[in-house]
Amino acid sequence: MILASFGLDQLSKTWAHSFVGSGNVIAVFPGFNLVAITNSGVAFGLAGEAAPVILIAIGVLLSGLLGIWLMRTRSPIHALGLSLAIGGALGNVADRLMFGAVRDFIDLYWDTLHWPSFNLADVAIVVGLGLLVLVGEEQPENRPDMN
Repeated sequence: MILASFGLDQLSKTWAHSFVGSGNVIAVFPGFNLVAITNSGVAFGLAGEAAPVILIAIGVLLSGLLGIWLMRTRSPIHALGLSLAIGGALGNVADRLMFGAVRDFIDLYWDTLHWPSFNLADVAIVVGLGLLVLVGEEQPENRPDMN
């Protein structure tokens, strides 16, 4: 699943940026545009002034820590969540290595209010970590009877 989320992210970014063209906007349907922008920061453009090497190091470190958790888990749902998050994080790390910034292409909006643009790596990270939060801590398969 890591490779699938990483690969789909990279393919979608490459397709969207070549299809839309830098700085252009294509209206898909009301509330959804395709755009071709780059983001030098992290979520919502925060830390945009940080050196790419620092953001790359953080992405690799967090992916490594999640990878250790992945190797130790016996929960399929945790494995799925961790794999999605790792694949997404590495997709954004790859962008920083190749372009110095992350390629975004999804623009959701309501009337004149636009959510910050994002990509499939961001979706994989949010869905993956969301699964971990929703499922919670792993429970031992054979808990001792407390009676």
